[in-house]
Amino acid sequence: MITNLLKFTIKEGCVGDAVVLVKKQMKDNLGDEGCLLSKTFQSKSNPNELYMLLGWENQESVDKHLETDHDNEFRVGFDQLIAGPPEFFDLCD
Repeated sequence: MITNLLKFTIKEGCVGDAVVLVKKQMKDNLGDEGCLLSKTFQSKSNPNELYMLLGWENQESVDKHLETDHDNEFRVGFDQLIAGPPEFFDLCD
């Protein structure tokens, strides 16, 4: 399984819109072939920080997901709400 953890810092005043988009994206992800896990977390100490935890069967599943209409639509809307590029974390096995 491929596991991805991403951290997003949301612009001030945009958290509500970002949470709506992320919740829809997490649901849509679960409809993608090979998606095993799709969860979102919001920091309690900094509500402008959102985290995505994703699990995929293999790299092919990830690649297909990145080509879906729903992922492209998500990124167009979400990119306007984030304060900078996402931070990626590696799983320590």
